[in-house]
Amino acid sequence: MYNRGMDFFRKLKEKIETILPMTLGSLLLFGVILYLLFVVGKTVFNNYHSNQEILVQEMKLVELEEEIRYLENQINYYQTYSFKEKEAREKLGYKAPGEQVMALPIDTIEEKSADSAYRDQQVKEPNPRLWWKYFFQ
Repeated sequence: MYNRGMDFFRKLKEKIETILPMTLGSLLLFGVILYLLFVVGKTVFNNYHSNQEILVQEMKLVELEEEIRYLENQINYYQTYSFKEKEAREKLGYKAPGEQVMALPIDTIEEKSADSAYRDQQVKEPNPRLWWKYFFQ
């Protein structure tokens, strides 16, 4: 019975050697090397994506720091006397002592006119002829 088990393994080993041109130890070593390459590749891939995510988060941090600086500047501006005076004039209608305030009506769309008094004038003479007249007549 012992010989039967040994024969089975010997035949199995011979079949494997005919299919694969390497020994069982070489095959295991090749498998270990492939596994290590897979693990290293996966680690490099994860590292690359982690670095990309770090860059994205750093960009968000810079944007948030800029927003903080902007908001701090806004707070400082809102605490100034000139802002308070401007807001009091605009929203509450206050005026400085000795100052006269005029209220003007808001222009409607019909009252607004074009910036230029000239309306689309048609040029009757070509431009080169106008220049000729300007210089030589």
